[in-house]
Amino acid sequence: MQANFNPFNAQQREHEEMMIRQLEDDGDDDDEEEDDEDVNTKKHMLPPKHAIDAVTTMGPSYKGPNLHAIRGYYLAKTVDEVKIYVESYREIWKKTDVSKTARLLYQLFREVVLYVGVENIVHMVTDNAANYVAAGRLLMEEFPSILWSPCAAHCINLILQDIGKLQSVCCVVEHASGITKYIYNHCYPLYLMRKFTRGKEILRPAPTRFATNFIALQSILAHKDELRAMVTSREWVSSAYAKDIKGKKFVDSVLDSLFWEECVIIVRMSEPLVRVLRLVDGDDRPSMGYLYDAIHHAKEEMMRRFQKRKPRVKPFIDIINNRWDGQFYRNLFAAAFWLNPRFQYDANIMDKHMRTISGLLDVLEKYAHGNLPLQSKITSEMKFFRNAEHDFGRASAINNRTLMPPDEWWMTYGTSAPNLQQLAIRVLSQTFEDDPSILTTEEVESFHQALSTMTIQDTLDDDDCDDEVSKEHADDLLGVDKIGSFPSTFDPNFAAIDTEELNVFIQQK
Repeated sequence: MQANFNPFNAQQREHEEMMIRQLEDDGDDDDEEEDDEDVNTKKHMLPPKHAIDAVTTMGPSYKGPNLHAIRGYYLAKTVDEVKIYVESYREIWKKTDVSKTARLLYQLFREVVLYVGVENIVHMVTDNAANYVAAGRLLMEEFPSILWSPCAAHCINLILQDIGKLQSVCCVVEHASGITKYIYNHCYPLYLMRKFTRGKEILRPAPTRFATNFIALQSILAHKDELRAMVTSREWVSSAYAKDIKGKKFVDSVLDSLFWEECVIIVRMSEPLVRVLRLVDGDDRPSMGYLYDAIHHAKEEMMRRFQKRKPRVKPFIDIINNRWDGQFYRNLFAAAFWLNPRFQYDANIMDKHMRTISGLLDVLEKYAHGNLPLQSKITSEMKFFRNAEHDFGRASAINNRTLMPPDEWWMTYGTSAPNLQQLAIRVLSQTFEDDPSILTTEEVESFHQALSTMTIQDTLDDDDCDDEVSKEHADDLLGVDKIGSFPSTFDPNFAAIDTEELNVFIQQK
């Protein structure tokens, strides 16, 4: 590869593309001639003779593309071709009857259910697309004891997507994206940023990953002071970038106080929802027993933070309610909430959500599937749990209500109510995901690091908080009682935090 290759040389580019097409044609011909060879291997491996012939036809003056050309023009061209290819299928999807694909999915799910055994399946989680929803309903009609729900992580991501479409949010995300793009597209600004942040990176907004955008705002807000110090430093002012038009625009963006004010507001409003996403977007421990409370707690927290500016938070709450009521909520979530000892014995919480008993009864009826004696046994055992009788009232059971995961708690202390115990364990041991994490591995690591080493208090000035919602409450939102202390109760929102990183951060503070 030669460093002096010109990616804009149209003649050479055309010649190379012609060569590639010739190679592909030759590969197809060989596939037809040699049917006995591995088709997949032939598809991705060109015969050496054709590769050599193609290179020699370019002539002795040909200079191969360098790294910048490959990752620039050729990569962009390939991406465009893939987009066109995908769009061609989108047109087919529009013309395809959803009911047909739903029927096919239903038949596929049905085969899996029959193979595994209906009695061994409690809950199925699928994508939120219309055909999957229809397939889930068909499945529940044939197998009434099976419960179905949409992917919770996807639902939260859709909520964040709707919030991201708000004009005020969209402008802030674009502004933050402009800052990070400039830094990561220029070597010296990137060097300075890492110098001022002591090697820490800023998570960049992604146009198709809506949760990442809000996490990225948290990340850039955490480095507000470092970025401002960077663009006013002697190193920056004396550099050529400070005199460049794009560099001046970058400096104006970093020093824009209105942007930072809006960024603080959006981070404070979205952070409770991002926490819910973190709760459901992982399979390290069952989280079914926490979702119902987490969603309602997130809404309450958003309203509490902006109780003096209710019109500002109202669009956020409306979006959550529309998604939760119209698409997200399932009786299974309410049943898991009611069966979770962490909430059952907290009168303040249960009084606000008394209607969850109705969801539990619906799940109970599906579980019993017409077995009236079983229904009677379970309903009679419910009072043992509710009144903390028998083993439920043991001192260790009371102490472990918030220390143990709820399904393990039921395994240990639910023997006096064996029928309800079996139902509770089946419900509380469920997870929410239908596919790998909504976030990439890199995003998850950055996400956990950001939440474990950042509090809302770090990013706010005194004027940013309402009087009633002062900074003294900020650390409570992260599951940290005080700087330097950890929560004494089991908290699924806190459990995945890297405590070693958090200790380092606390010592630095």
